[in-house]
Amino acid sequence: MNAISVPGRNPLVLWLQAAFCTLFLSAWAPAVSAAQNPYNVIEGVSQSLLGVIRSKSQYLNSDPQRYYNAVDSVLAPVVDFDFIARGVMGRYAKQASAAQQSRFASTFRRDLVSTFARGVATFGDMDVRVVNPGSNPSGNRVNVLQEVRSKEGITKVSYTLVRNRAGQWKLINVILNGVNLGKTFRSQFAQAMQTHGDIDKVIANWSADQVADQVS
Repeated sequence: MNAISVPGRNPLVLWLQAAFCTLFLSAWAPAVSAAQNPYNVIEGVSQSLLGVIRSKSQYLNSDPQRYYNAVDSVLAPVVDFDFIARGVMGRYAKQASAAQQSRFASTFRRDLVSTFARGVATFGDMDVRVVNPGSNPSGNRVNVLQEVRSKEGITKVSYTLVRNRAGQWKLINVILNGVNLGKTFRSQFAQAMQTHGDIDKVIANWSADQVADQVS
């Protein structure tokens, strides 16, 4: 497989950034039933992403957008990027116009998907598995633990999911090596606001690579 990765970036970190893409899920694809337990939800999304990496990463050099679109197609049905973007903007979301919120959501989505896709292009042989599988919990909140195995070693991740009124499990946060990715992205946006002092400039300079640097 001829593919490239992001120089100076930990591909495992970039793989796990994709978990942030699925934070605050608003609607799962039809293939994922409302009754499915949260352990299967995490396993299913992970395996779908691995399938895309294995079948489409060959286009990274010749037709990168084709590969990015394939990754995005896995995430798009299950991710509410507008909601995620508002969470990342934090208190600054109230200061942003509707147009700015929409533009940041588009930027956030495009940047995170492409950064992740590049970082894991050569990692189709990774093994991802839930290490605490169980039945559908009786409560409305659960932590699902996953191990990501590759030649680089084993990385452990904790996903927090909640069950909505429709009985669907929605991922609300990811903790990687003790780093809360949701809070890290919000902190990045707040720091960028202090640096630029302008929402439009923050959007123009946004990059998911900054979070990879903090957790690698």
